[in-house]
Amino acid sequence: MKKLTLLIFLLLGILALPATIVADTPSTIRIGLTSNFANRDSINITNTQIIAGYDSNGAFQAASQVLHSASGFTARVSGGVVALYSGDSQVFAFTSQGAQIRDSAGEQIRLGAYSYRGVIEFRSVGNRLTAINVICQEEYLFGVLPMEMSHSFHIEALKAQAIASRTFMMYRIGAEEHVHQGFHLCDGTHCQSYRGAYLEHANTSRAVNETRGLMIYHNNAVILAVYFASSGGSTDNSENVWVQNRPYLRAVQDPMEHDPVTWDRAFTIAQLNTALQHAGVNIGEAISLTVTQTGVYGRVQELTVEGINGQHRLRGEAVRTFFAPIGGALMSRNFYIVGVEQPTTPTVFVTDGLRVISSGLGSLFWRSQQTSSNEIYVFDGMTLRRIEADQAITTGSGLTLVGRGWGHGVGMSQRGAHGMARAGYTYRQILLHFYTGVEIR
Repeated sequence: MKKLTLLIFLLLGILALPATIVADTPSTIRIGLTSNFANRDSINITNTQIIAGYDSNGAFQAASQVLHSASGFTARVSGGVVALYSGDSQVFAFTSQGAQIRDSAGEQIRLGAYSYRGVIEFRSVGNRLTAINVICQEEYLFGVLPMEMSHSFHIEALKAQAIASRTFMMYRIGAEEHVHQGFHLCDGTHCQSYRGAYLEHANTSRAVNETRGLMIYHNNAVILAVYFASSGGSTDNSENVWVQNRPYLRAVQDPMEHDPVTWDRAFTIAQLNTALQHAGVNIGEAISLTVTQTGVYGRVQELTVEGINGQHRLRGEAVRTFFAPIGGALMSRNFYIVGVEQPTTPTVFVTDGLRVISSGLGSLFWRSQQTSSNEIYVFDGMTLRRIEADQAITTGSGLTLVGRGWGHGVGMSQRGAHGMARAGYTYRQILLHFYTGVEIR
């Protein structure tokens, strides 16, 4: 009776999911290898024994015996069709699209320096080839995780990343942005970084296996589970970066972030003028740079460049990208300008793994029998560190930005997830902290 009840519950759960998630979810996923194997005259295959075949409703259908070549193979377009060569000799010609190969022993297919699980398909446009990796979704994640998060991170953080990456994958499949190219996702950061089995690691594969199938939902639909490297103390609302207000992508504090990225950037007035020119802005020579709006936790939302003939306001991610022509985009929007804005007194967060207590630095004191001062030290079992405001950095006739964090700042902070995991939080607690009002199933 219990088994029957459970079966009914599972069926009801499936029926409750959006139709696009149930009906359109592919058993395999098609990854366009656009970073290294797109629009090529030829693609080298270093396997010595392969089988040629075709896509048949998502499954590989063999069309040849085992093909042997001690030196490997080359795929290129010949006479309007994809053909395989051993040296200068053609050993197989495909007669239609969906041209695929797999290793005869089921090993990974090796293209140049990279190896891929599953099947490789060659899609031709004119006389050019693009390789597509047709692979099981979970095995695809084996290749994503080590590209997106260090395998040295805590296993609970890796599990949180696995679920976020799986959710992001499914959301992107539903967006169908690459459907006209013949694949679901690309292998670049646009769709999550992926280089096949290149960096696979036991830790990241374990995280995928132990969270198999789990995704993040809001109102019964998979979310856009974005993530980034380091928050520097807090995340941001989605509309402050990409315009659209998503209720599950809300700004939260990130007090337990482990080893947050810190940075500084110095600019001269001449460089500011160069950036204005690249942006096509004519406000005369730059005079000053000022933060004119911040978010609830201090992240810069608007930056104003004052010129002799007017102002130029930068909002959202334009705050970061404006500086790209003069040394690269800013690492984050969590910064202050030395000499214009002074940092606020830092807040100290203390956690025992269950709850967080916070207080301003000025209200805490380092005490001993001999002395009392406003210096606070933190000991993590290995290192004793003093907590203090960022030191001001000044340079010549220009200005300096001092910042914390790395990335767009929306969704899950990866170093924040690592810090929470080190403090004893589970992957579910981590995800429920960074994504607001969601459920994991």
